[in-house]
Amino acid sequence: MSLQELIPLPHLTLLTLLALLSAVFILIAAGISRSKRGNWAHLPPGPAAMPLVGNLFQLPWKDLPRSFAAQSHYYGPLYYMRIINRHFVAINSLELAQALFDKRGATYSHRPRMVMAQEIIKRDTMLFMNYGPEFTKSRRLISTFLNQKIASKYWPAQEIESLKFVLSVRRTPADVLELTRWTATSLIIRLLYGIEVKDKEDPLVHLAEDFARLTSESTKPGKWLVDSFPSLRHVPAWLPGAGFKRWAKYAKARMEEFSWLPYTIVKNNIAAGRITACWTAEKLLEKTEPLTAQEEKDIRHAATSIYSAPYPITFFTDAGGSDTTPAMICTFILLMLRNPSVQKKAQEEIDRVTGGTWVPGMQDCEMFPYVNCVIKELFRFNPAVPLVPHSLQEDDFFEGYFIPKGTWVMANMWGFMHDETRYPDPDLFSPERFEIGEGKQPQDDPLEIVFGFGRRSCPGYLLALSSVYLNVIHLLFAFDIVPAKDAKGQEIIPPVEFGDAHVSHPKPFVCDIRERDPERIIWLEHALQSLQ
Repeated sequence: MSLQELIPLPHLTLLTLLALLSAVFILIAAGISRSKRGNWAHLPPGPAAMPLVGNLFQLPWKDLPRSFAAQSHYYGPLYYMRIINRHFVAINSLELAQALFDKRGATYSHRPRMVMAQEIIKRDTMLFMNYGPEFTKSRRLISTFLNQKIASKYWPAQEIESLKFVLSVRRTPADVLELTRWTATSLIIRLLYGIEVKDKEDPLVHLAEDFARLTSESTKPGKWLVDSFPSLRHVPAWLPGAGFKRWAKYAKARMEEFSWLPYTIVKNNIAAGRITACWTAEKLLEKTEPLTAQEEKDIRHAATSIYSAPYPITFFTDAGGSDTTPAMICTFILLMLRNPSVQKKAQEEIDRVTGGTWVPGMQDCEMFPYVNCVIKELFRFNPAVPLVPHSLQEDDFFEGYFIPKGTWVMANMWGFMHDETRYPDPDLFSPERFEIGEGKQPQDDPLEIVFGFGRRSCPGYLLALSSVYLNVIHLLFAFDIVPAKDAKGQEIIPPVEFGDAHVSHPKPFVCDIRERDPERIIWLEHALQSLQ
């Protein structure tokens, strides 16, 4: 995540200039000196703020998680920043994050206010709800899809989609990074709506990707000036500089199209007697009497909440799926390029167990302890959601520090995973740190940490984890992941670099995916046929 996402520096359109001037007057009227009196004198430590803009020019433009972790050496594990009129608290201690988000969850389980998404586009799915009765009702409904008791129910569908993915990689290995997103989307659509997505060009895939992209854009902190100055939501769309209102109109229509289209397909199939097993059909048929309009709305919104989990909700760790999974698989491919000895050791374990003559599935996962260590280290090395923000709707004091209402309280998940006291040599990719054996003491399991905290923790972590496991073990079973070569025949070793979005993807890179043995492809094809 970058500074631009926390607060934008937009072009000075008339509307922007008016907003900035309004901010000046608001701050002057409120009294800049308030930080020197009352509760404001007890804010957590942090860098000295400049008048009006606060700490806007004191933060790096990129890689905020790493910066926050470094700043904790100066200001401690809990520190405060102000950017114009918005408040941020960074948490760089796992124990403090657990104390706030787990033990004081009723206070710290709210959403930061997102005017664009919540009040202009009017998204009212679980992603945008503050903690309360509606959130609890929605999460309870979603838990009928995502819970530990029924996780194994989805294994066959997950294995089908993983095998389809690996066989697609075999046909077009250069598309491997793009295919990771397609397979995750395909799985969620199959489970939610019973619709089989044939390939990455399926129109529903494009619609789903638009839905995810627009939801993510609408929730980016700092992208929209109206999030910092909510009064701008009242300006008419025709006013110069009010392009955000026109964008919101388009985004709302496109997102509603995705919300309604697959849901309508399921309803029409039920009416025609063509019932395909899926969560939405199950909920629609659960009661013998007709559903009320509100009950139907709850089901439709729950389905879109589950789907949108892959993209923006993973940023807030309410659920998990279709963007964290491709992020983790792309990271895995990059790290195998950079760590061939790890790849070889994992493949040797797979070959020792299977003999290369049968395809491992979820029911076999305990037979591959080193592969499981690779997956743990994958989640530790670069957590898909490096910053996890919660908020609060009332002023609070914590360990003597004042945390204002509406503050973005951000758990630095990347910092927790790179804490040298918990994980020595944290920048080294070493699955061996989790091995169990004589004389070995495994380090803390990151899978008990990275899926969030308290009442907004990820209810679908088992679905996400099993999808990553299947993709990883099937790729290792079938392929060698090696560096691509340039025009001179020199190997291209990509740097280990990640983007600054909510969900942390590796920066684009090239690789070469080579079949290990043609017979393994035949075994994959047979396994897929036996499941369909």
